[in-house]
Amino acid sequence: MTQRDLTHHFVALAHQFRLGQSAAAVMELPALLEQAMGHLPSQQQSEFGAIVAALLTCQERQDWIGLADWLEGEMVALLERLD
Repeated sequence: MTQRDLTHHFVALAHQFRLGQSAAAVMELPALLEQAMGHLPSQQQSEFGAIVAALLTCQERQDWIGLADWLEGEMVALLERLD
């Protein structure tokens, strides 16, 4: 999967969270994060880790809108810097 494909999938997943489809979206998130991690150079792993930590915090609070914001904002921005 290319970075552009990953970006598209993260945006689509963010939309699922915003539409209240959190149960399905939560199931897709780990595999997508794993794929994204494989595309990142080592110098961006710490930024990726910080984003994942924020995602987990949002998930624990069941803050699906916040989680969607992190996916569509910070995660997409990180991936776009790779192009």
